[in-house]
This record gives sequence, structure tokens and C-alpha cells, in this order.
Amino acid sequence: MGELALSFELSRQFLDVQGRPAPLILISQALERAFHFSFGDIYKSKARIFKRKPYNQTKALDRLRTLIARESRDSKMKKDDSA
Repeated sequence: MGELALSFELSRQFLDVQGRPAPLILISQALERAFHFSFGDIYKSKARIFKRKPYNQTKALDRLRTLIARESRDSKMKKDDSA
């Protein structure tokens, strides 16, 4: 979840009430409320992500991408089989 929060911050697509890019702390608080969990210290989570080896920095996001691609492929195959 830390990877999501960090990627949301870096994308600058999430805005605060003044219309400015939301800081990591606001993004993390919104995710905590939405998913009923706690990051603890989001800045420690951010530091841990950056300390990972480069090929592991986005492991959770890579897994999500794989799941979406697999579901897309499977749904296309099901659609082709029913045609």
C-alpha cells in the first residue's frame, strides 16, 4: 500500500482542497480511512521503499499489473470462446 501512496504523490494527480498536489501525508490518511488500516509512519514506509533494491521497489505494483493483465487476457479468451 505504501507503493500506491508514494506513486499517487509522485504523479501529482491527487489534489488537496486548495487544488494543489496533495502531500504524502494526506494521501496516506485517505488510504488509511478508505481501507481501514494504518501505515504507522508513512515517511518510514517511503524510506523503506527507496531502500529496496531497484528490481524490488515496485513489487506490489508489479503484482497488481500482472493480475490485471491476466484477467484481461482471460476475459478476452472467454469472450472468444463464447463467440
